[in-house]
Amino acid sequence: MINPLKSIEINTYRLEHPNISAAQSGLSIAQISDVHLGRWVKPRHMQQVVDFVNAETPDLVALTGDYVGYNHRDLIPSIETLGGLKKPTFAVLGNHDHWTCSQTAIETFRKVDIPVLSNRSIVFKDSPVPIEIVGLDDHFTKNADVEQAFAEVRGDNFCLVLNHVPSLAPKIAERGADLILSGHTHGHQFNIPGVTNRIATRLGVRYHVGAYYLDGTYLYINRGLGSASWPWRIGAAPELTFFELVEGDRPRLELLETRDFRVKHR
Repeated sequence: MINPLKSIEINTYRLEHPNISAAQSGLSIAQISDVHLGRWVKPRHMQQVVDFVNAETPDLVALTGDYVGYNHRDLIPSIETLGGLKKPTFAVLGNHDHWTCSQTAIETFRKVDIPVLSNRSIVFKDSPVPIEIVGLDDHFTKNADVEQAFAEVRGDNFCLVLNHVPSLAPKIAERGADLILSGHTHGHQFNIPGVTNRIATRLGVRYHVGAYYLDGTYLYINRGLGSASWPWRIGAAPELTFFELVEGDRPRLELLETRDFRVKHR
């Protein structure tokens, strides 16, 4: 059976930033995006991902949308599997979650004790210095509201933003975000160096995959784990991302390590 989730690329980054205090140095964030549980990716595959992330012991986990493909019946098992994450976890919704049933997604996340940040912020206090975490609802389905999401953000602490569609990044950066975690693009799934990005740019897609620097803010676009419409991935392997926060005098994002994790299918 064809399945896009065979070998996952694990990328670990170090983020230095003036808004990260010395007391926070070493805090780690895991990002899981675009699971698309359904036709190809099954709960037994995702359970291995959850076990892997738990073994890495990040301080918090960011879920950046699209937990299913096109069938609303896949929402509950997808989210219930993610409910096995042991560290504090926060989620936003993607376009596929709205296309299937956003209310089911929100209710199931509530049952597994994972807050959904739909155009709102929270203060994460399980850190030596609090972190402001902002969540944007999905921009593709016209549910995002940047003003509402940042309404209670004071801007005194490091600001982490979860946002499914990366095209909103400039507006989010203007509001004082330090790190924006997005998904949605899947790294195009068919990534031909020097060709795919050029075609996407001509189509008006400004932010494709990986890291971008926006005047003090870093945007990171995760390639995601699954696939919604076709299973093949060429030059755009499934990805899990980890970020280590470090005090620094200027913003700097450095790739520390890339490794692979094989998903068992039998």
